Amino acid sequence: MIDTGLLSSLANALAPSGFEKNVREIIAERLTELGYEPVTDNIGNVYVVLGEERPSLLLAAHMDEVGLLTSFITDNGFLRVTPLGGVTPEGLPGQVVEVLTARGTVEGVIGSTPPHLRTGPSKELSIDDLYVDIGVSTRKEAEERGVEVGTPISFQGNFRDLGDIIISKALDDRVGCYALLKALEEGAKPRRGSVIVAFTVQEELGLRGASVLAKELEPNYAVAVEGTLANDVPGVPPEKYVTRLGAGPAIRIMDRSMVAGVEFFRHIRTLAEQNSLPYQIQISPYSGTDAGSFLVHGATVSAVSVPVRYIHSPASLASKRDIENTTKLLQLLIEDPFP
Repeated sequence: MIDTGLLSSLANALAPSGFEKNVREIIAERLTELGYEPVTDNIGNVYVVLGEERPSLLLAAHMDEVGLLTSFITDNGFLRVTPLGGVTPEGLPGQVVEVLTARGTVEGVIGSTPPHLRTGPSKELSIDDLYVDIGVSTRKEAEERGVEVGTPISFQGNFRDLGDIIISKALDDRVGCYALLKALEEGAKPRRGSVIVAFTVQEELGLRGASVLAKELEPNYAVAVEGTLANDVPGVPPEKYVTRLGAGPAIRIMDRSMVAGVEFFRHIRTLAEQNSLPYQIQISPYSGTDAGSFLVHGATVSAVSVPVRYIHSPASLASKRDIENTTKLLQLLIEDPFP
């Protein structure tokens, strides 16, 4: 059974990359309620440690989501923007956003330069064609509402429970955060060694929080817990599917930032098979996760992910069954961490 209260609070939290405070507070509070004493490092990663001895396994989900940053305020009060993470401009015009000022949130809508006025040979929409309209007429009015250069902008919370599926912004990677928290809630403890359960910052900007965490903790093994690309949609041939919705957690063997440790990958897969959990093997040659940073700091790695359609957009879609099965697999991995 999905805890929609927890999942919706995580998904609706406004926390673009580099500005994770809102979701970190939810996670830290939940960890405390579960009886843990969460540690927050200098850059905002938060984690708990189960057990004391080595070897150690680090399980990490990232807290940040893609978003925008105010780069300029025009004389007539429009906000020019730069991306925080891999934002695709085509789907953004008309989307409602929240401008996260120091005085509180200000609602706005994303507008764009009309097609016939765009520059360049293709006239494709670019980030430079976008702006945020907060309904003011001057730069001074925008500044009086608390907006300044450097103010982050988030897609508006839009969580929907539709029975077997959920729709929301930020399922990359709030479903991963959710699955880790629920695995801890079930009381899983490692049979040997130690397990670190962590929630990282700035993954969408280059796996930065993971790099710091790996250097701090020097895990022997590490798994990135993700909301990953499910592209089983019209126009994509089956041989190009990265993952499929409803086919279970994706266990990653390779992406552009890492190749999984073979024995470790097989160990995770065996846990799924021995407990009759559906799973799929993921190959992602064009994307990466926090596992890449853990690898270059000496850990044997893989990733376990919830398939999510339309990641990095204002609304994405996931299967409750996939989330539940991912949670179960993570619980098993906490209990039996090492090959």
